[in-house]
Amino acid sequence: MTAQQLNKLFSDAAADASFQRWSEQRRPWFRLVFACEYGTIWKFTTKEWWQFATKTGRNNGSFDLPLSKAIRVHSRQVVRGSDGKISAVDESIRCVNLLEWTLADWKREVDSSVLLSS
Repeated sequence: MTAQQLNKLFSDAAADASFQRWSEQRRPWFRLVFACEYGTIWKFTTKEWWQFATKTGRNNGSFDLPLSKAIRVHSRQVVRGSDGKISAVDESIRCVNLLEWTLADWKREVDSSVLLSS
């Protein structure tokens, strides 16, 4: 095994351990996250959301969500209010209106030690 492969293996193991800690702190709070920006909705699993939030925190709150990954049909799991904001129909789903989030929100979302480790 090369040094590069070994580094990747250890990096992946550390990321998995960080996600497990983060996930255990939130169970059984939510299993899916729907994020909304300018009326477009994206759906995340908990691991995808953790990865996205971690990356966004490292990027000082800057993110890019490709339109190709947006959900095309509005899910029955979320409803849109008259103000355009989305909300969940049950407690196992979390809805995030991205335009309201600040860098502090992103940093609070993930463990600060995870943000500092890369």
